[in-house]
Amino acid sequence: MENDCSANHLPFLLQPSTRQVWVQASGRLLYQAGYGSIQFFIPLIFVNHVGLSATAVGIGMGSGSLAGIIGHFLGGYLTDSQTYGRKRTLLLSAGLSIPSAAVLALTQKLPLLVIANLIMGLSAGCYWTAADAAVMDVTAPEQRHKAFALMVLADSLGAGLGILGGGILLPLLDQAQMLFLVGSLILLLFMILIQVAIPENRPENLGYSDTLQGFAVALKDRSLRLFVLVNVLFTTYIALVNSILPLYFTDIVTTSAAATTEQGASVASVANLFTWCYVGFGAILQLPLVQVLGSLLRVKVLLISMLLWGAGFFLVWVSGVMTSSQVICIIASLCVLSIATAIYKPFAPAIVAELAPESLRGVYLAISYQCWSIGYFVGPVLGGWAMDRSRTIAHNSWIAASTSTISGLIILYLLSQRKVSNPSVLITDG
Repeated sequence: MENDCSANHLPFLLQPSTRQVWVQASGRLLYQAGYGSIQFFIPLIFVNHVGLSATAVGIGMGSGSLAGIIGHFLGGYLTDSQTYGRKRTLLLSAGLSIPSAAVLALTQKLPLLVIANLIMGLSAGCYWTAADAAVMDVTAPEQRHKAFALMVLADSLGAGLGILGGGILLPLLDQAQMLFLVGSLILLLFMILIQVAIPENRPENLGYSDTLQGFAVALKDRSLRLFVLVNVLFTTYIALVNSILPLYFTDIVTTSAAATTEQGASVASVANLFTWCYVGFGAILQLPLVQVLGSLLRVKVLLISMLLWGAGFFLVWVSGVMTSSQVICIIASLCVLSIATAIYKPFAPAIVAELAPESLRGVYLAISYQCWSIGYFVGPVLGGWAMDRSRTIAHNSWIAASTSTISGLIILYLLSQRKVSNPSVLITDG
């Protein structure tokens, strides 16, 4: 009994009950090091090395996001299924992502790029629903946002390692596409970790013997629908930063960091900026930000994030139109966007967790994660189109993105005014 009491006084991340949280964090680090780095380098490699247009690559990546719609529904169904569950869904995700990464290494034309991204989209849909449901299963409501903060930290570290490593390897490879094979090896390690270290923790279905019935219940939840609406904006912004902003800085904005005679060195410089200023900066601030903002209303936290997205995109526009101090503006924009991402990511799934009945966590996550599929379709397609137009359109697209945050602020205000059945959605966990 004394051991239990002493354990309860330990910080959350040091308590014995969080072992599975750490295992999930390790899996997320590996998944993002593989999958995240692949997504980062697809536009840079296929535009600058293979020779496809930015619009074509945007269509290829957007098709993967559409496949993610099916993947999220499939992942939600399998995650809450009595016969399949969390672990097998994660294994399916890994089994889909590994061969698709290998296909990218051999792709020269748009059709194969589309096929590879379709498979990756299915993989991502299955992963996120199952992984987040598994975290919910092993955490108490009052500690959940801290657990998701650790997941986001692992996410950032994994993506940072993948991008930094890719930026180092890319100039050394005879064929740039071989970088995708490295990603497939990392995803293989992720698959091994799932098999060895992750148990099936799915709770017994408490209310719905038919998972499809759960989808009907979730779709009637007005609070969930309103949250999904604003979440589409957040995910579109993240997609723009991850898939289009590197291309914008590399091919449109001329900076002392990226302006070199060799394209490989330019890509490596941009990758370094993203690693340290966007991924790394957010990783350093992730846990402190959650600690500081944990006492605020959850919707108010998302309001702060939305304001920072608007400011960050405005700074991106400034970096493109200024003739001096561009590097400073780029660093400032990446840091502001990094904070916006770090604030958003842990609190969004925590809200979904409180909205969802215990037996329908996978279903609610599947619906909320449709935002990622939509965002990663809209972001690359519109962003790729803007990059292929004139420099004026490319620059002004970031002002349009900044202005769009006004609609997000309005939706969040409406969400804050709603009376939901679970009041912890709108108040702090303590």
